[in-house]
Amino acid sequence: MFESVAARPADKPSLGDILEDVVHQAKSLVQAELSMARRELTFELSRAVSGLGLLAAGAILLTAGLSTLGVLLVLAFGVGIAAAAVVVTFLALGTALVLMAMRSLDRKRFPRTTARLALDAQQVMETVE
Repeated sequence: MFESVAARPADKPSLGDILEDVVHQAKSLVQAELSMARRELTFELSRAVSGLGLLAAGAILLTAGLSTLGVLLVLAFGVGIAAAAVVVTFLALGTALVLMAMRSLDRKRFPRTTARLALDAQQVMETVE
């Protein structure tokens, strides 16, 4: 009437074996995804830090150059209109630098990891069905 565990055919896994395999595969998948996200985060951070370093160095050099140019212009043309022109120019260039920096630091949120997680979720849903 009841089938014993010993009488079960060897080629047919039990429900417990199947669930254990599913849990093990899910654990492996999560670990792989976390590892990939960690690598992508490290790459993105190093890229952002190097970009910020270049931006800071460029801004320092540009500031020094523009300050020198401003002093030379004021000395060459007099204090009145030249000083106002230098201030307006500095403001315009500073604004342009800030806008360029904001555009260069795009806010993508780990595109490879996001795409891979979406594909994994789709595959899991297909497997479950």
